[in-house]
Amino acid sequence: MIKQDYLIRMIQEIITLIVNALLRKKKYRWNEWVEYDGLSRQILGFPTDQLMSMNTQELIDRYKGDPNEMGKIELAAMTMLKISDEMEADDLLRKSKLHQDGLELLKYVQKESNSFSIQRVQLIGMLEANE
Repeated sequence: MIKQDYLIRMIQEIITLIVNALLRKKKYRWNEWVEYDGLSRQILGFPTDQLMSMNTQELIDRYKGDPNEMGKIELAAMTMLKISDEMEADDLLRKSKLHQDGLELLKYVQKESNSFSIQRVQLIGMLEANE
């Protein structure tokens, strides 16, 4: 139970950091990204660069039945959005796909999760307004 609570808090902290970075259009420095990537890899169970080749249904299916299902899906969504935000404009197709998949996963979490997040609602609204 303590391990579960700790994991939930870690997921929430990372999500908050990413939301703040996205809202402020802050770019991560390399050492910040390496630290974040290591934590995300431990929580998600795979390297974050694999997110670029996964689709939303794969991620949803991957965490079915996991006690932290919604938190992990939301973390994957936020990571997709942050990777998209950090990408150069010359890779527009991949950048756009990551952005759309991240937004789709956030909407899924908002709809299916038993927890409400004003932060999530605001981010979804901002992302939809920028489309």
